[in-house]
Amino acid sequence: MTLQEFLEGFRSLGPRAKAKALPALIQELAPSERTQALVTVLQDLQSSSLVRTAALKLLKTYCSEDPDLFHGFLNDRNPAVVKASARALKEIEILHKKMNPVSRAFIKKLKATEDKDRRLKILKAVAAIKAPWTQAVLIESLADPSEQIRDVLIKELARREVLNRRLLLQRLACGPWYAKSAAIKIMGLRKNALFIKPLAQAVADVNVDVRRSAAEALGEIGGKDCLCLLVKLADDKNPYVKKAAEESLRKTSDLKFS
Repeated sequence: MTLQEFLEGFRSLGPRAKAKALPALIQELAPSERTQALVTVLQDLQSSSLVRTAALKLLKTYCSEDPDLFHGFLNDRNPAVVKASARALKEIEILHKKMNPVSRAFIKKLKATEDKDRRLKILKAVAAIKAPWTQAVLIESLADPSEQIRDVLIKELARREVLNRRLLLQRLACGPWYAKSAAIKIMGLRKNALFIKPLAQAVADVNVDVRRSAAEALGEIGGKDCLCLLVKLADDKNPYVKKAAEESLRKTSDLKFS
C-alpha cells in the first residue's frame, strides 16, 4: 500500500473505525512511510481525539527514540492529545536515561580501536542487537574515517523499520563532511518527505560532496518541494553537483537538459 492509498482509504472511515483499523493499516505501509502517515493523521485537526490519541500511541511505538515528533503536540487544543504527548515524552526520557551509558561505552570503545576490521566487527555485533541504544552507536559511527564502514552503516540504518530521526539530524548538523554525506544518503534511501527541510540546509553546504549527496537524496524523495531545491542545485558552480542535480530532476520531472 502506498502512502496516498493509505490516506484515501483512511479518510473514508468513521472515527471509531479509524482508531480500530489504524494499527493494521500502518503495518501495510513501507517502514519508511509509517512515521509520515501517523504525523499526517495527527496534523489533521478534523480527526477526533480518539483517532489522534491512537495515532500518538503508535507513533511512540515506531519512534520511541525521537522526542521531537511529540513536542509539537504539547500545545494542541485537544487535552487528550496533549496528555498522550506528555506521557510519551516522559517514557522516552526514561528510556534515554537507561540507554545513554551503554551507547557511550560502545562509542568510547570504538574510538579507541585503531584497527578498521575490528571496528567493523564491533559495529556489526551492535547492529545485530535489538535495543534502542544501538542506533546512537551506529549513527555516531557515520563519522568513522573508513568508507567501507560508513557504507555498511548506511545500508543498515536505511533498512531499519524505525530510525532515530533526531540523532540523524544531529549527525547532519555536525561534521566531518563525510559523516554529513552519509546521513544524507540514508535520508534519500528512506524516501521520507520529513527530511526535505534539513536537506534544504545541506543544499547550501560549503562541501561539494555534501551538496552532491543532497541532490541525489532529493531525487530519491521526489515531490514539488524537492524540485525547487534541485533547480537551485542544477545551477551549482561545481560540475559534479550540477550533474547530480540534473539527473535527479530527470527522475522527478519532465524537465530536459541539453
